[in-house]
Amino acid sequence: MRQKLLVGALVAVSAAYAWGLLWLAWGFWRAGGPIGWGLALATAILLLLTIWVTWRELLFGLASARLDRAYAQQEDPPTGPPEPRAEFERARAAIREAEAAGGAADWRAWFRLGLAYDAMRDRRQARAAVRRAIALERAR
Repeated sequence: MRQKLLVGALVAVSAAYAWGLLWLAWGFWRAGGPIGWGLALATAILLLLTIWVTWRELLFGLASARLDRAYAQQEDPPTGPPEPRAEFERARAAIREAEAAGGAADWRAWFRLGLAYDAMRDRRQARAAVRRAIALERAR
């Protein structure tokens, strides 16, 4: 519940920022002239980027939460917090075995790898692995 409140607060801050950008763009546009219109265009581009990034992050969060629920319902979830490096090696081995068998790796293996990267505090690789898991799960 705490995470949902934090996400709601961040979306509210982003919405306030977007409103402020819209207000600035309108003011620049009304000022007229090439400089005013140029600033209005630049502010509008910043507004669109803000909306796009916020939307993409919300979709990523919703999709990863859906995968987390599905992963937690698997037949034999791991018990207790595993040692991060060992979990990372097991996840990579599962992906390699699936690819060596001629098929694409299951989304669960990539999600597990994302959790292992997250436990090792490598957020960039964790997000990339979870994105791959989302793509694999959607494709099945």
